[in-house]
Formats: sequence, structure tokens, C-alpha cells
Amino acid sequence: MEEMSVLERTYRQISRKKTIISLVILAVAALISFFSIFVNHYTGLSFDVTWNVLVAHLSGHEYGVYYYDLIVWDYFSPRAIMAVFVGAGLAVGGVVMQSMLRNPIADPYTTGVASGASFGVALFFMMGFALIPTGNYSLDITLNASLFALIPTAAIVLISRRKNMTPTTTILAGVAVMYVFRAATSIMTLSADPEAVEQLYMWNVGTLVDARWDNVWIVAGMTLGCTILIMFLGHQMTIMTTGDNGAKSMGVRTKLIRTISLIIVAVLTATIVGYVGTIGFMGLIAPHVARILVGSNLKYLIPCSAATGALILIACDCVTKFMVSSVPVGVITSVIGGPMFIILLIRGAKKVWY
Repeated sequence: MEEMSVLERTYRQISRKKTIISLVILAVAALISFFSIFVNHYTGLSFDVTWNVLVAHLSGHEYGVYYYDLIVWDYFSPRAIMAVFVGAGLAVGGVVMQSMLRNPIADPYTTGVASGASFGVALFFMMGFALIPTGNYSLDITLNASLFALIPTAAIVLISRRKNMTPTTTILAGVAVMYVFRAATSIMTLSADPEAVEQLYMWNVGTLVDARWDNVWIVAGMTLGCTILIMFLGHQMTIMTTGDNGAKSMGVRTKLIRTISLIIVAVLTATIVGYVGTIGFMGLIAPHVARILVGSNLKYLIPCSAATGALILIACDCVTKFMVSSVPVGVITSVIGGPMFIILLIRGAKKVWY
């Protein structure tokens, strides 16, 4: 009994430590997000003016100068919040894909979500085709991207109902679907107007500049909702990381859990991609960093990855604000993410995967 008590206390201490790590990372991300509002290299607004605008709006009033009000409250504030939830959402998607497919290089785009979204946006930019015409330019782009992003995952789910797909065949099916959509997009690009091609390129890179109050809460709500659903499945998903045969012997319905998790990640990623484009490396890097900090138990890995993803993306967005020329945040995440991923693979990621 005494030995069990010691083990229980040790387990609780470890659990408390992992929870604290996640909360600290999240607090740092929230702090950087707040101060990112004051980073405005382009406008030259002073700290005092920015602070006064925030205080005025948080008090239920508007600031006297329309230009300052527009920049601080309508532009930088939703952009900071969007960065937090986009980073968190992509990181959670990366955790699920890596765990369900048991592959350390899987990310939310593995099933072809990004290529499907890019094809939908290309249809709108180059051919003026909107799947659900609304008359609103931005909304038409978002709907095209989101709905076409779901098609590759839907195809994989339908295929898996006919054949018992393994994690490896799921990845291969995603790669195949990705190349099909990329080829279709390339064909349209060959004869498209150069301006439309440039618009598609900027969208593919990924940017937070279009974040507004009317869309930031959609992404925030979707991220929170999907993360909660994933947390409910966390225990069964953790068991599945040991292999399908072992999980089935413990009563886990592996095919159903994998299908549900893929659909949740697809819906979450499609929503994010629809509003900010394809921001690379977030769903790949953040889960690896979190694994080094808290291990592979999804009970702790999911919240820690969400906090880590939020921290990384808001930090990258701050870097873009300090640069002289306007650079999409997707470029910064790729520039930083590539070398960081190599370092993680060499130094620490191997021991938590193999």
C-alpha cells in the first residue's frame, strides 16, 4: 500500500508538472499576443496611443481618431488573436495526424487538405467560379477554399469504407489526392492571367493580414470546439499509438476513431486554411516540441501542442512586423521551421518516437 501511495504521488507530481508546462507556454503566448498589438513598424504609432485605443475599446468606447482606431483595434488586435488560434489549431491537427498515422512527419495537410483548398481558390481567381456564390469577394474565396479542402479527406474516408486502410495507405492516398489537385491547379495556372497567379501565390504562402473581428471568432470557435472533441477521444487515440492490433484487443474501435479524428482535423484545417491560407510547418514543428516537453500521452500532448503552436505563430508574426517590407507569416514559419525541424530530429525527437 505504501509503495502504491508513492507511485501515485509520483504520477500526480509528473502530471502537475506537465500541466504547468502547458499553462506557462500558453501564458507566454497570450502575453506576446498582447504586446504584438504594439508592434507596428509600418504605422509608427506610439505606445501611448496604442494603449489608449485598447483601453477605450475595452471600456466600451471608441477612440477619438479614426485612423488610430482602425489600425489598432480593427487591424492589429484581431490579427493577434487569429495568430494564437490558427497556431493552436494547426498544432492540434498535427498531433492527431502524427498519432493516428503513427508517422512523425505527418501534419494537418497530409490528407491533401491544402492542395484541395488551393484548387478551390485557383478556380475562383482564374475562372471566377464560386461553389456557393454570395456576392462577397472574401467570403467566396473562403468558402471555395474550405469546401474544396474537405474533398480529399472525404475521398479517403469513402475509400477506407470499402477497404481496411492502414496508416501507411492513408498517407499514400493523401499524397495521391494531393498530386491530382496540384496537377489540376498547375493546368489552370498555365493559361491564367499573371495577376491571378500572383494572387494565388500570396494565398498559398499564408498570411494573417485579412484577420478581422467578423472572422476571427469563427476560427477561434472552431479551434476550441475541435480541440475539445479531440480531447474526449484522447485516451483511445493514445492506446492506438501502440498499434491497431493491440488497441483492438483493448476494445478500441480503431477504424471508427481514426475516421472521426480525420474528419475533425479536416474540418478544423479547412476552416483555418479558408481564412489565412496554407501556413506551413506549424502542424509539424509544434507537436515535436511539445513531445520533448511532456511526452506522447495525448492527455498532455494536445494542450501543450496547442499552446506551443500559438506561441510559435504569434512570435513569427511579430518578426514579420519588424521587417521593412511586408512578408507573409507563412514565409517566416517556413524559414524558421525547416532548420528547427532538422535540429529537433537530430537532438531530441527520435527518443520520443522510437
